[in-house]
Amino acid sequence: MNAAGDNTLVRLLARRVAQTPAAVAYRIENRAGGWDALSWGDFGARVARLRRSLQAAGLRRGDRLALIAPVSFEWETLHHAALALGAVVVGLDGHDLPERIAAMADVADITAWAVTQTRPLAQLSADRRGRARLLIALAALDGHGLDGLPPARRWDELLAPARDGGDDAADAAVDTGAGAPAPGDEATVIFTSGTTGAPKGIAYSHGQLCLAVDRIGEAYSFAGAQSRLLCWLPLSNLFQRIVNLAAMRQGAATSLLADPRRVMEVVAQVEPEIFIGVPRFYEKLYEGIRANIAAQPAWRRRIANWAWDVGRRAAAGPQGSRAPSALARRLAERLVLARVRAVMGTRLRCMVSGSAPMPRLLLDELRALGWLVLEAYGLSENVMPMAMNRLDDYRLGSVGRPMPGNEIVVDAEGAIKVRGAGLFRGYLGDAGPAPFDAEGYYATGDLGAIDADGYLRLTGRSGDLIKTSTGRRVAPAGIEARLGGLPGIDQVMVVGNGRKGLVALCTCSGADDAAARATREFALRARVATLGEHERPLAVALLRRPFSIDAGELTPNLKLRRAAIEQRHAALIQSAYERADSSPAGAGLPIV
Repeated sequence: MNAAGDNTLVRLLARRVAQTPAAVAYRIENRAGGWDALSWGDFGARVARLRRSLQAAGLRRGDRLALIAPVSFEWETLHHAALALGAVVVGLDGHDLPERIAAMADVADITAWAVTQTRPLAQLSADRRGRARLLIALAALDGHGLDGLPPARRWDELLAPARDGGDDAADAAVDTGAGAPAPGDEATVIFTSGTTGAPKGIAYSHGQLCLAVDRIGEAYSFAGAQSRLLCWLPLSNLFQRIVNLAAMRQGAATSLLADPRRVMEVVAQVEPEIFIGVPRFYEKLYEGIRANIAAQPAWRRRIANWAWDVGRRAAAGPQGSRAPSALARRLAERLVLARVRAVMGTRLRCMVSGSAPMPRLLLDELRALGWLVLEAYGLSENVMPMAMNRLDDYRLGSVGRPMPGNEIVVDAEGAIKVRGAGLFRGYLGDAGPAPFDAEGYYATGDLGAIDADGYLRLTGRSGDLIKTSTGRRVAPAGIEARLGGLPGIDQVMVVGNGRKGLVALCTCSGADDAAARATREFALRARVATLGEHERPLAVALLRRPFSIDAGELTPNLKLRRAAIEQRHAALIQSAYERADSSPAGAGLPIV
Protein backbone atom coordinates (compact mmCIF):
# COMPACT_ATOMS: atom_id res chain seq x y z
CA MET A 1 0.00 0.00 0.00
CA ASN A 2 1.16 3.55 -0.65
CA ALA A 3 3.07 5.62 1.87
CA ALA A 4 0.08 7.77 2.75
CA GLY A 5 -1.88 4.73 3.91
CA ASP A 6 -4.77 5.30 1.50
CA ASN A 7 -6.15 1.79 1.80
CA THR A 8 -9.75 2.68 0.96
CA LEU A 9 -11.03 4.64 -2.01
CA VAL A 10 -12.77 7.03 0.37
CA ARG A 11 -9.44 7.95 1.97
CA LEU A 12 -7.87 8.28 -1.45
CA LEU A 13 -10.41 10.93 -2.44
CA ALA A 14 -10.17 12.67 0.94
CA ARG A 15 -6.40 13.01 0.64
CA ARG A 16 -6.68 14.45 -2.88
CA VAL A 17 -9.29 17.00 -1.76
CA ALA A 18 -7.12 18.00 1.20
CA GLN A 19 -3.90 18.30 -0.80
CA THR A 20 -5.03 20.09 -3.98
CA PRO A 21 -8.57 21.45 -3.47
CA ALA A 22 -8.21 24.10 -6.19
CA ALA A 23 -6.68 21.85 -8.87
CA VAL A 24 -8.86 20.62 -11.73
CA ALA A 25 -10.38 17.22 -11.08
CA TYR A 26 -12.70 16.80 -14.07
CA ARG A 27 -13.52 18.59 -17.28
CA ILE A 28 -17.11 18.24 -18.42
CA GLU A 29 -18.24 19.04 -21.95
CA ASN A 30 -20.87 21.78 -22.14
CA ARG A 31 -23.56 22.37 -24.76
CA ALA A 32 -21.44 24.97 -26.55
CA GLY A 33 -18.71 22.39 -27.22
CA GLY A 34 -16.34 23.72 -24.59
CA TRP A 35 -15.15 22.11 -21.37
CA ASP A 36 -16.12 23.27 -17.88
CA ALA A 37 -13.56 22.59 -15.15
CA LEU A 38 -14.50 21.22 -11.73
CA SER A 39 -11.97 21.41 -8.88
CA TRP A 40 -11.20 18.63 -6.43
CA GLY A 41 -12.66 20.72 -3.64
CA ASP A 42 -15.94 21.21 -5.50
CA PHE A 43 -16.07 17.55 -6.46
CA GLY A 44 -15.49 16.46 -2.87
CA ALA A 45 -18.28 18.78 -1.70
CA ARG A 46 -20.72 17.33 -4.23
CA VAL A 47 -19.79 13.79 -3.28
CA ALA A 48 -20.47 14.64 0.37
CA ARG A 49 -23.82 16.22 -0.51
CA LEU A 50 -24.86 13.21 -2.55
CA ARG A 51 -23.68 10.84 0.18
CA ARG A 52 -26.10 12.44 2.62
CA SER A 53 -28.94 12.29 0.10
CA LEU A 54 -28.32 8.63 -0.65
CA GLN A 55 -28.29 7.82 3.05
CA ALA A 56 -31.60 9.67 3.52
CA ALA A 57 -33.03 7.77 0.51
CA GLY A 58 -32.26 4.45 2.18
CA LEU A 59 -28.94 3.30 0.69
CA ARG A 60 -27.01 1.39 3.32
CA ARG A 61 -23.61 -0.12 3.98
CA GLY A 62 -23.24 -3.37 2.02
CA ASP A 63 -26.03 -2.58 -0.47
CA ARG A 64 -25.09 -3.38 -4.04
CA LEU A 65 -25.83 -0.53 -6.42
CA ALA A 66 -25.97 -1.21 -10.17
CA LEU A 67 -24.69 1.81 -12.06
CA ILE A 68 -25.74 1.68 -15.73
CA ALA A 69 -24.87 4.91 -17.50
CA PRO A 70 -22.45 6.43 -20.01
CA VAL A 71 -19.26 8.10 -18.90
CA SER A 72 -20.40 11.20 -17.05
CA PHE A 73 -20.00 13.44 -14.03
CA GLU A 74 -23.05 11.69 -12.58
CA TRP A 75 -21.29 8.30 -12.82
CA GLU A 76 -18.16 9.52 -11.07
CA THR A 77 -20.01 11.39 -8.33
CA LEU A 78 -22.43 8.56 -7.58
CA HIS A 79 -19.56 6.06 -7.58
CA HIS A 80 -17.67 7.93 -4.85
CA ALA A 81 -20.76 8.85 -2.83
CA ALA A 82 -21.95 5.24 -2.71
CA LEU A 83 -18.50 4.03 -1.71
CA ALA A 84 -18.41 6.60 1.09
CA LEU A 85 -21.54 5.01 2.54
CA GLY A 86 -19.97 1.57 2.41
CA ALA A 87 -22.17 0.49 -0.52
CA VAL A 88 -20.80 -1.71 -3.31
CA VAL A 89 -20.80 -0.35 -6.88
CA VAL A 90 -21.61 -2.77 -9.70
CA GLY A 91 -20.88 -1.20 -13.08
CA LEU A 92 -22.96 -2.74 -15.87
CA ASP A 93 -23.00 -1.91 -19.59
CA GLY A 94 -26.29 -0.49 -20.83
CA HIS A 95 -25.63 -1.97 -24.29
CA ASP A 96 -25.60 -5.48 -22.87
CA LEU A 97 -28.61 -7.71 -23.48
CA PRO A 98 -31.41 -7.15 -20.89
CA GLU A 99 -31.58 -10.88 -20.12
CA ARG A 100 -27.85 -10.93 -19.31
CA ILE A 101 -28.25 -7.86 -17.09
CA ALA A 102 -31.10 -9.62 -15.26
CA ALA A 103 -28.92 -12.70 -14.71
CA MET A 104 -26.03 -10.59 -13.41
CA ALA A 105 -28.40 -8.70 -11.10
CA ASP A 106 -29.43 -11.99 -9.51
CA VAL A 107 -25.83 -13.16 -9.11
CA ALA A 108 -24.77 -9.86 -7.50
CA ASP A 109 -28.01 -9.47 -5.50
CA ILE A 110 -28.61 -5.91 -6.75
CA THR A 111 -30.89 -3.92 -4.45
CA ALA A 112 -30.35 -0.40 -5.84
CA TRP A 113 -30.26 0.91 -9.40
CA ALA A 114 -29.02 4.05 -11.15
CA VAL A 115 -29.96 4.22 -14.84
CA THR A 116 -30.40 6.60 -17.76
CA GLN A 117 -32.98 4.42 -19.55
CA THR A 118 -35.38 1.60 -18.75
CA ARG A 119 -34.13 -0.95 -21.31
CA PRO A 120 -31.58 -2.59 -18.95
CA LEU A 121 -34.42 -3.24 -16.47
CA ALA A 122 -36.72 -4.91 -18.97
CA GLN A 123 -36.01 -8.55 -18.04
CA LEU A 124 -35.71 -8.24 -14.25
CA SER A 125 -37.71 -10.85 -12.40
CA ALA A 126 -40.60 -9.88 -10.15
CA ASP A 127 -38.56 -11.00 -7.15
CA ARG A 128 -35.59 -8.82 -8.15
CA ARG A 129 -37.88 -5.81 -8.64
CA GLY A 130 -39.47 -6.42 -5.26
CA ARG A 131 -36.07 -6.53 -3.54
CA ALA A 132 -35.05 -3.12 -4.92
CA ARG A 133 -35.00 -0.38 -2.29
CA LEU A 134 -33.78 2.51 -4.47
CA LEU A 135 -34.08 3.57 -8.11
CA ILE A 136 -32.14 6.65 -9.28
CA ALA A 137 -33.05 8.28 -12.59
CA LEU A 138 -29.89 9.83 -14.03
CA ALA A 139 -31.99 11.07 -16.97
CA ALA A 140 -35.71 11.35 -17.68
CA LEU A 141 -37.26 7.86 -17.71
CA ASP A 142 -40.35 7.11 -19.79
CA GLY A 143 -41.92 5.00 -17.03
CA HIS A 144 -42.21 1.93 -19.25
CA GLY A 145 -40.94 -1.26 -17.60
CA LEU A 146 -40.74 0.19 -14.06
CA ASP A 147 -43.51 -1.95 -12.60
CA GLY A 148 -42.61 -3.38 -9.21
CA LEU A 149 -39.68 -1.02 -8.69
CA PRO A 150 -39.66 1.81 -6.12
CA PRO A 151 -40.51 5.32 -7.34
CA ALA A 152 -37.56 6.83 -9.20
CA ARG A 153 -35.52 9.49 -7.39
CA ARG A 154 -34.35 12.23 -9.75
CA TRP A 155 -30.63 13.00 -9.91
CA ASP A 156 -31.08 16.76 -9.63
CA GLU A 157 -33.12 16.31 -6.46
CA LEU A 158 -30.50 14.08 -4.87
CA LEU A 159 -27.71 16.54 -5.66
CA ALA A 160 -29.64 19.61 -4.51
CA PRO A 161 -27.96 21.60 -1.70
CA ALA A 162 -28.75 20.33 1.77
CA ARG A 163 -31.55 22.23 3.54
CA ASP A 164 -29.90 21.70 6.91
CA GLY A 165 -26.92 23.81 5.91
CA GLY A 166 -24.43 20.95 6.21
CA ASP A 167 -20.83 21.77 5.42
CA ASP A 168 -20.16 19.85 2.21
CA ALA A 169 -16.50 20.80 1.97
CA ALA A 170 -15.77 19.70 5.53
CA ASP A 171 -17.68 16.45 5.13
CA ALA A 172 -15.70 15.64 1.97
CA ALA A 173 -12.55 15.23 4.02
CA VAL A 174 -14.08 12.80 6.54
CA ASP A 175 -13.03 9.21 5.90
CA THR A 176 -13.42 7.49 9.28
CA GLY A 177 -16.20 6.88 11.74
CA ALA A 178 -19.34 4.80 11.81
CA GLY A 179 -20.29 3.49 8.39
CA ALA A 180 -17.00 4.32 6.69
CA PRO A 181 -15.64 1.33 4.75
CA ALA A 182 -12.62 -0.62 5.91
CA PRO A 183 -9.87 -1.92 3.59
CA GLY A 184 -11.33 -5.43 3.61
CA ASP A 185 -14.87 -4.31 2.77
CA GLU A 186 -16.27 -4.91 -0.68
CA ALA A 187 -16.02 -1.93 -3.05
CA THR A 188 -17.15 -3.38 -6.36
CA VAL A 189 -18.51 -6.42 -8.12
CA ILE A 190 -17.47 -7.01 -11.70
CA PHE A 191 -18.36 -9.71 -14.19
CA THR A 192 -16.23 -11.84 -16.48
CA SER A 193 -16.67 -11.13 -20.17
CA GLY A 194 -18.78 -14.21 -20.78
CA THR A 195 -16.98 -15.22 -23.97
CA THR A 196 -17.61 -18.91 -23.30
CA GLY A 197 -20.82 -18.84 -21.25
CA ALA A 198 -22.72 -16.90 -18.60
CA PRO A 199 -20.74 -14.06 -16.96
CA LYS A 200 -19.42 -14.83 -13.47
CA GLY A 201 -19.43 -12.31 -10.64
CA ILE A 202 -16.28 -11.28 -8.76
CA ALA A 203 -16.10 -9.05 -5.68
CA TYR A 204 -13.07 -6.87 -4.91
CA SER A 205 -12.30 -4.97 -1.72
CA HIS A 206 -11.25 -1.37 -1.18
CA GLY A 207 -7.76 -2.55 -0.27
CA GLN A 208 -7.40 -4.57 -3.47
CA LEU A 209 -8.56 -1.67 -5.63
CA CYS A 210 -6.15 0.69 -3.87
CA LEU A 211 -3.36 -1.78 -4.57
CA ALA A 212 -4.22 -1.70 -8.28
CA VAL A 213 -4.44 2.11 -8.21
CA ASP A 214 -0.96 2.29 -6.65
CA ARG A 215 0.56 0.03 -9.30
CA ILE A 216 -1.06 1.98 -12.17
CA GLY A 217 0.05 5.28 -10.65
CA GLU A 218 3.62 4.00 -10.35
CA ALA A 219 3.62 2.75 -13.94
CA TYR A 220 2.55 6.20 -15.18
CA SER A 221 4.40 8.24 -12.59
CA PHE A 222 5.12 10.99 -15.13
CA ALA A 223 1.41 11.93 -15.00
CA GLY A 224 0.87 14.56 -12.33
CA ALA A 225 -1.07 17.66 -11.39
CA GLN A 226 -0.63 19.27 -14.81
CA SER A 227 -1.54 16.13 -16.75
CA ARG A 228 -4.73 15.47 -18.66
CA LEU A 229 -6.53 12.26 -19.47
CA LEU A 230 -9.57 11.48 -21.58
CA CYS A 231 -12.12 9.03 -20.17
CA TRP A 232 -14.17 7.62 -23.02
CA LEU A 233 -14.29 3.84 -22.48
CA PRO A 234 -17.36 2.66 -20.54
CA LEU A 235 -16.96 2.85 -16.79
CA SER A 236 -18.46 -0.62 -16.52
CA ASN A 237 -14.91 -1.50 -17.62
CA LEU A 238 -12.98 -1.83 -14.35
CA PHE A 239 -9.64 -0.90 -15.96
CA GLN A 240 -11.01 2.49 -17.05
CA ARG A 241 -12.33 3.05 -13.53
CA ILE A 242 -8.94 2.20 -12.01
CA VAL A 243 -7.21 4.54 -14.47
CA ASN A 244 -9.55 7.34 -13.33
CA LEU A 245 -8.78 6.51 -9.71
CA ALA A 246 -5.06 6.51 -10.50
CA ALA A 247 -5.49 9.96 -12.05
CA MET A 248 -7.05 11.04 -8.76
CA ARG A 249 -4.10 9.56 -6.86
CA GLN A 250 -1.69 11.54 -9.06
CA GLY A 251 -3.78 14.71 -9.10
CA ALA A 252 -4.33 14.65 -12.88
CA ALA A 253 -7.45 16.05 -14.56
CA THR A 254 -9.83 13.74 -16.42
CA SER A 255 -12.11 14.88 -19.23
CA LEU A 256 -15.35 12.90 -19.36
CA LEU A 257 -16.77 12.02 -22.78
CA ALA A 258 -20.22 10.42 -22.79
CA ASP A 259 -20.36 9.35 -26.45
CA PRO A 260 -17.36 7.19 -27.43
CA ARG A 261 -18.20 7.66 -31.11
CA ARG A 262 -17.04 11.26 -30.77
CA VAL A 263 -13.60 10.47 -29.40
CA MET A 264 -11.77 11.70 -32.51
CA GLU A 265 -13.74 14.96 -32.42
CA VAL A 266 -12.55 15.88 -28.96
CA VAL A 267 -9.22 14.17 -28.30
CA ALA A 268 -7.17 17.00 -29.86
CA GLN A 269 -9.07 19.55 -27.71
CA VAL A 270 -8.46 17.58 -24.54
CA GLU A 271 -4.73 17.08 -25.26
CA PRO A 272 -4.22 13.94 -23.13
CA GLU A 273 -0.73 12.80 -22.16
CA ILE A 274 -1.84 9.16 -21.98
CA PHE A 275 -4.58 7.70 -24.13
CA ILE A 276 -6.31 4.47 -23.10
CA GLY A 277 -7.86 2.46 -25.92
CA VAL A 278 -8.62 -0.99 -27.28
CA PRO A 279 -7.19 -2.61 -30.43
CA ARG A 280 -10.38 -1.81 -32.34
CA PHE A 281 -9.80 1.92 -31.84
CA TYR A 282 -6.21 1.76 -33.05
CA GLU A 283 -7.25 -0.29 -36.10
CA LYS A 284 -9.81 2.39 -36.99
CA LEU A 285 -7.26 5.16 -36.41
CA TYR A 286 -4.81 3.43 -38.76
CA GLU A 287 -7.47 2.84 -41.40
CA GLY A 288 -8.58 6.47 -41.18
CA ILE A 289 -5.04 7.73 -41.74
CA ARG A 290 -4.58 5.43 -44.73
CA ALA A 291 -7.90 6.53 -46.21
CA ASN A 292 -7.04 10.19 -45.72
CA ILE A 293 -3.72 9.75 -47.51
CA ALA A 294 -5.37 7.84 -50.36
CA ALA A 295 -7.81 10.72 -50.88
CA GLN A 296 -5.02 13.31 -51.38
CA PRO A 297 -3.71 14.48 -54.75
CA ALA A 298 -0.93 12.30 -56.16
CA TRP A 299 1.90 14.64 -55.16
CA ARG A 300 0.70 14.77 -51.54
CA ARG A 301 0.30 10.99 -51.44
CA ARG A 302 3.90 10.58 -52.56
CA ILE A 303 5.18 12.94 -49.83
CA ALA A 304 3.05 11.27 -47.14
CA ASN A 305 4.11 7.77 -48.14
CA TRP A 306 7.75 8.86 -48.29
CA ALA A 307 7.53 10.38 -44.81
CA TRP A 308 5.85 7.28 -43.40
CA ASP A 309 8.61 5.12 -44.87
CA VAL A 310 11.21 7.40 -43.27
CA GLY A 311 9.41 6.82 -39.98
CA ARG A 312 9.52 3.04 -40.50
CA ARG A 313 13.23 3.09 -41.16
CA ALA A 314 13.90 5.39 -38.21
CA ALA A 315 11.84 3.15 -35.90
CA ALA A 316 13.97 0.17 -36.97
CA GLY A 317 16.90 1.85 -35.22
CA PRO A 318 20.60 1.79 -36.08
CA GLN A 319 20.38 -1.89 -36.94
CA GLY A 320 18.10 -1.08 -39.88
CA SER A 321 19.70 -1.58 -43.26
CA ARG A 322 18.39 1.74 -44.61
CA ALA A 323 18.50 4.13 -41.67
CA PRO A 324 17.35 7.59 -42.85
CA SER A 325 19.52 10.65 -42.57
CA ALA A 326 18.92 13.27 -39.90
CA LEU A 327 17.74 15.69 -42.60
CA ALA A 328 15.21 13.17 -43.93
CA ARG A 329 13.86 12.60 -40.43
CA ARG A 330 13.48 16.34 -39.81
CA LEU A 331 11.70 16.88 -43.13
CA ALA A 332 9.39 13.89 -42.65
CA GLU A 333 8.53 15.08 -39.14
CA ARG A 334 7.85 18.66 -40.18
CA LEU A 335 5.98 18.00 -43.43
CA VAL A 336 3.86 15.01 -42.47
CA LEU A 337 4.36 13.05 -39.25
CA ALA A 338 3.80 15.84 -36.71
CA ARG A 339 0.66 16.89 -38.59
CA VAL A 340 -0.70 13.36 -38.58
CA ARG A 341 -0.08 13.01 -34.85
CA ALA A 342 -1.86 16.31 -34.16
CA VAL A 343 -5.20 14.50 -34.54
CA MET A 344 -4.52 13.05 -31.06
CA GLY A 345 -3.27 16.32 -29.60
CA THR A 346 0.27 17.60 -29.14
CA ARG A 347 0.90 16.47 -25.53
CA LEU A 348 0.52 12.73 -26.06
CA ARG A 349 3.41 10.69 -24.66
CA CYS A 350 2.03 7.19 -25.08
CA MET A 351 -1.05 5.15 -25.91
CA VAL A 352 -2.13 2.09 -23.95
CA SER A 353 -3.99 -0.90 -25.36
CA GLY A 354 -5.61 -3.83 -23.62
CA SER A 355 -8.48 -6.36 -23.78
CA ALA A 356 -7.03 -8.19 -26.80
CA PRO A 357 -3.68 -8.52 -28.61
CA MET A 358 -2.77 -5.97 -31.27
CA PRO A 359 -1.30 -7.13 -34.57
CA ARG A 360 2.44 -6.47 -34.65
CA LEU A 361 2.04 -4.76 -38.03
CA LEU A 362 -0.29 -2.21 -36.46
CA LEU A 363 2.11 -1.54 -33.57
CA ASP A 364 4.97 -0.99 -36.02
CA GLU A 365 2.97 1.24 -38.37
CA LEU A 366 1.82 3.50 -35.55
CA ARG A 367 5.35 3.60 -34.15
CA ALA A 368 6.58 4.76 -37.55
CA LEU A 369 4.20 7.72 -37.26
CA GLY A 370 5.70 8.54 -33.86
CA TRP A 371 3.02 6.98 -31.65
CA LEU A 372 4.12 4.48 -29.03
CA VAL A 373 1.38 1.98 -28.18
CA LEU A 374 2.07 0.13 -24.94
CA GLU A 375 0.19 -3.15 -24.60
CA ALA A 376 -1.02 -4.29 -21.20
CA TYR A 377 -2.49 -7.58 -20.04
CA GLY A 378 -5.15 -8.14 -17.45
CA LEU A 379 -7.96 -10.48 -16.55
CA SER A 380 -11.16 -10.20 -14.57
CA GLU A 381 -9.87 -12.55 -11.88
CA ASN A 382 -6.99 -10.25 -10.92
CA VAL A 383 -7.78 -6.65 -10.05
CA MET A 384 -4.17 -5.64 -10.78
CA PRO A 385 -2.95 -5.60 -14.38
CA MET A 386 -0.97 -8.80 -14.91
CA ALA A 387 1.78 -7.15 -16.94
CA MET A 388 2.36 -3.79 -18.59
CA ASN A 389 4.74 -2.12 -20.96
CA ARG A 390 5.94 1.23 -19.63
CA LEU A 391 7.21 4.37 -21.28
CA ASP A 392 10.75 3.62 -20.14
CA ASP A 393 10.54 -0.18 -20.25
CA TYR A 394 8.73 -1.77 -23.18
CA ARG A 395 9.05 -4.35 -25.91
CA LEU A 396 6.68 -4.24 -28.86
CA GLY A 397 4.89 -7.52 -29.41
CA SER A 398 4.90 -8.28 -25.68
CA VAL A 399 2.54 -7.23 -22.89
CA GLY A 400 5.50 -6.07 -20.82
CA ARG A 401 7.00 -7.35 -17.60
CA PRO A 402 4.78 -8.68 -14.78
CA MET A 403 3.54 -5.95 -12.46
CA PRO A 404 4.98 -5.86 -8.92
CA GLY A 405 2.73 -7.91 -6.68
CA ASN A 406 2.01 -10.52 -9.33
CA GLU A 407 3.85 -13.82 -9.29
CA ILE A 408 3.49 -15.18 -12.81
CA VAL A 409 4.72 -18.54 -14.01
CA VAL A 410 4.35 -20.33 -17.36
CA ASP A 411 4.21 -24.11 -17.23
CA ALA A 412 5.66 -26.60 -19.70
CA GLU A 413 2.47 -26.48 -21.79
CA GLY A 414 2.62 -22.69 -22.06
CA ALA A 415 -0.23 -22.10 -19.58
CA ILE A 416 0.04 -18.82 -17.62
CA LYS A 417 -0.64 -18.94 -13.87
CA VAL A 418 -0.64 -16.14 -11.29
CA ARG A 419 -0.88 -15.54 -7.56
CA GLY A 420 -0.84 -12.32 -5.55
CA ALA A 421 -2.82 -9.95 -3.35
CA GLY A 422 -4.90 -8.67 -6.26
CA LEU A 423 -6.27 -12.10 -7.11
CA PHE A 424 -9.96 -12.79 -6.60
CA ARG A 425 -11.18 -15.15 -3.88
CA GLY A 426 -13.71 -17.05 -5.97
CA TYR A 427 -16.85 -16.46 -8.05
CA LEU A 428 -20.03 -15.17 -6.40
CA GLY A 429 -22.47 -17.94 -5.63
CA ASP A 430 -20.03 -20.66 -6.69
CA ALA A 431 -20.16 -23.40 -4.06
CA GLY A 432 -17.44 -25.44 -5.72
CA PRO A 433 -13.79 -25.59 -4.62
CA ALA A 434 -11.68 -22.46 -5.01
CA PRO A 435 -10.08 -22.41 -8.47
CA PHE A 436 -6.49 -22.41 -7.23
CA ASP A 437 -3.80 -25.06 -7.23
CA ALA A 438 -2.00 -26.35 -4.13
CA GLU A 439 0.51 -23.48 -4.32
CA GLY A 440 -2.17 -20.80 -4.58
CA TYR A 441 -1.79 -20.13 -8.31
CA TYR A 442 -4.76 -19.39 -10.55
CA ALA A 443 -4.67 -20.78 -14.09
CA THR A 444 -5.63 -17.84 -16.30
CA GLY A 445 -6.58 -19.86 -19.36
CA ASP A 446 -4.09 -17.83 -21.38
CA LEU A 447 -1.06 -19.25 -23.17
CA GLY A 448 2.27 -17.49 -23.45
CA ALA A 449 5.97 -17.36 -22.77
CA ILE A 450 8.37 -15.20 -20.78
CA ASP A 451 11.51 -14.29 -22.70
CA ALA A 452 15.06 -14.07 -21.36
CA ASP A 453 14.56 -10.40 -20.43
CA GLY A 454 11.36 -11.04 -18.49
CA TYR A 455 8.84 -9.80 -21.05
CA LEU A 456 5.62 -11.78 -21.29
CA ARG A 457 4.20 -12.67 -24.70
CA LEU A 458 0.71 -14.03 -25.21
CA THR A 459 0.09 -16.74 -27.78
CA GLY A 460 -3.61 -17.48 -27.29
CA ARG A 461 -6.27 -18.95 -25.02
CA SER A 462 -6.23 -22.58 -24.03
CA GLY A 463 -10.01 -22.69 -24.41
CA ASP A 464 -9.73 -21.26 -27.92
CA LEU A 465 -7.32 -23.92 -29.18
CA ILE A 466 -8.66 -25.55 -32.33
CA LYS A 467 -8.18 -29.30 -32.72
CA THR A 468 -8.52 -30.33 -36.35
CA SER A 469 -9.55 -33.82 -37.46
CA THR A 470 -5.87 -34.53 -38.16
CA GLY A 471 -5.13 -34.16 -34.42
CA ARG A 472 -3.26 -30.87 -34.89
CA ARG A 473 -3.85 -28.22 -32.21
CA VAL A 474 -3.81 -24.63 -33.47
CA ALA A 475 -3.96 -21.36 -31.48
CA PRO A 476 -6.17 -19.01 -33.54
CA ALA A 477 -5.03 -15.71 -31.98
CA GLY A 478 -1.77 -15.50 -33.93
CA ILE A 479 -3.48 -16.24 -37.24
CA GLU A 480 -6.22 -13.71 -36.52
CA ALA A 481 -3.62 -11.07 -35.67
CA ARG A 482 -1.75 -11.75 -38.94
CA LEU A 483 -4.89 -11.36 -41.06
CA GLY A 484 -6.33 -8.46 -39.09
CA GLY A 485 -5.42 -4.98 -40.26
CA LEU A 486 -5.05 -5.94 -43.90
CA PRO A 487 -6.59 -3.48 -46.40
CA GLY A 488 -10.35 -3.87 -46.27
CA ILE A 489 -10.29 -6.42 -43.42
CA ASP A 490 -11.83 -5.42 -40.11
CA GLN A 491 -12.31 -8.38 -37.71
CA VAL A 492 -11.11 -11.98 -38.01
CA MET A 493 -12.12 -15.24 -36.37
CA VAL A 494 -10.67 -18.63 -37.27
CA VAL A 495 -12.72 -21.85 -36.98
CA GLY A 496 -11.89 -25.50 -37.60
CA ASN A 497 -12.65 -27.77 -34.63
CA GLY A 498 -13.13 -31.31 -35.90
CA ARG A 499 -12.48 -30.25 -39.50
CA LYS A 500 -9.54 -31.20 -41.67
CA GLY A 501 -8.35 -27.60 -41.74
CA LEU A 502 -9.19 -23.99 -40.88
CA VAL A 503 -11.51 -21.35 -42.30
CA ALA A 504 -11.04 -17.64 -41.56
CA LEU A 505 -14.23 -15.63 -41.06
CA CYS A 506 -13.50 -11.97 -41.83
CA THR A 507 -15.63 -8.84 -41.68
CA CYS A 508 -14.97 -6.17 -44.30
CA SER A 509 -14.42 -2.45 -43.99
CA GLY A 510 -14.14 0.47 -46.36
CA ALA A 511 -15.27 0.60 -49.97
CA ASP A 512 -16.81 -2.42 -51.67
CA ASP A 513 -16.30 -1.65 -55.35
CA ALA A 514 -14.45 -3.95 -57.73
CA ALA A 515 -11.07 -2.31 -57.09
CA ALA A 516 -11.46 -2.52 -53.29
CA ARG A 517 -12.50 -6.16 -53.49
CA ALA A 518 -9.51 -6.99 -55.68
CA THR A 519 -7.13 -5.24 -53.26
CA ARG A 520 -8.67 -7.05 -50.29
CA GLU A 521 -8.50 -10.49 -51.90
CA PHE A 522 -4.95 -9.97 -53.12
CA ALA A 523 -3.83 -8.96 -49.61
CA LEU A 524 -5.59 -11.96 -48.05
CA ARG A 525 -4.04 -14.46 -50.46
CA ALA A 526 -0.58 -12.94 -50.02
CA ARG A 527 -0.77 -12.99 -46.22
CA VAL A 528 -2.23 -16.52 -46.00
CA ALA A 529 0.64 -17.76 -48.16
CA THR A 530 3.12 -16.59 -45.49
CA LEU A 531 1.53 -18.71 -42.75
CA GLY A 532 2.82 -22.11 -41.71
CA GLU A 533 1.15 -25.07 -43.35
CA HIS A 534 -0.96 -26.07 -40.35
CA GLU A 535 -1.97 -22.41 -39.73
CA ARG A 536 -3.00 -21.72 -43.32
CA PRO A 537 -6.81 -21.45 -43.79
CA LEU A 538 -8.31 -23.63 -46.51
CA ALA A 539 -10.69 -20.78 -47.38
CA VAL A 540 -11.80 -17.33 -46.27
CA ALA A 541 -15.44 -16.38 -45.69
CA LEU A 542 -16.26 -12.67 -45.89
CA LEU A 543 -19.01 -10.80 -44.04
CA ARG A 544 -20.25 -7.37 -45.10
CA ARG A 545 -21.12 -6.26 -41.57
CA PRO A 546 -18.97 -6.24 -38.42
CA PHE A 547 -19.47 -8.52 -35.45
CA SER A 548 -21.53 -6.63 -32.89
CA ILE A 549 -22.62 -6.58 -29.26
CA ASP A 550 -26.30 -6.30 -30.21
CA ALA A 551 -26.09 -9.49 -32.30
CA GLY A 552 -24.54 -11.32 -29.34
CA GLU A 553 -21.23 -11.78 -31.22
CA LEU A 554 -19.09 -9.53 -29.00
CA THR A 555 -18.87 -9.02 -25.27
CA PRO A 556 -19.38 -5.46 -23.98
CA ASN A 557 -15.58 -5.05 -23.98
CA LEU A 558 -15.44 -6.20 -27.63
CA LYS A 559 -14.10 -9.74 -27.21
CA LEU A 560 -15.27 -12.41 -29.65
CA ARG A 561 -18.02 -14.76 -28.52
CA ARG A 562 -16.67 -17.57 -30.65
CA ALA A 563 -19.41 -20.13 -30.19
CA ALA A 564 -22.13 -17.56 -30.93
CA ILE A 565 -20.34 -16.33 -34.06
CA GLU A 566 -19.74 -19.84 -35.36
CA GLN A 567 -23.37 -20.79 -34.80
CA ARG A 568 -24.75 -17.59 -36.35
CA HIS A 569 -22.63 -17.94 -39.49
CA ALA A 570 -22.67 -21.73 -39.80
CA ALA A 571 -24.09 -21.69 -43.33
CA LEU A 572 -21.40 -19.33 -44.63
CA ILE A 573 -18.65 -21.34 -42.93
CA GLN A 574 -20.00 -24.55 -44.44
CA SER A 575 -20.07 -22.89 -47.86
CA ALA A 576 -16.40 -21.95 -47.43
CA TYR A 577 -15.45 -25.56 -46.64
CA GLU A 578 -17.41 -26.81 -49.64
CA ARG A 579 -15.70 -24.25 -51.85
CA ALA A 580 -12.31 -25.42 -50.55
CA ASP A 581 -13.20 -29.06 -51.24
CA SER A 582 -14.30 -28.33 -54.81
CA SER A 583 -11.46 -25.98 -55.79
CA PRO A 584 -8.92 -27.58 -58.14
CA ALA A 585 -5.31 -27.80 -57.01
CA GLY A 586 -3.37 -24.63 -57.72
CA ALA A 587 -6.52 -22.50 -58.04
CA GLY A 588 -5.51 -20.27 -55.14
CA LEU A 589 -7.20 -19.47 -51.83
CA PRO A 590 -11.00 -19.74 -52.13
CA ILE A 591 -12.76 -16.59 -50.89
CA VAL A 592 -16.53 -16.65 -50.49
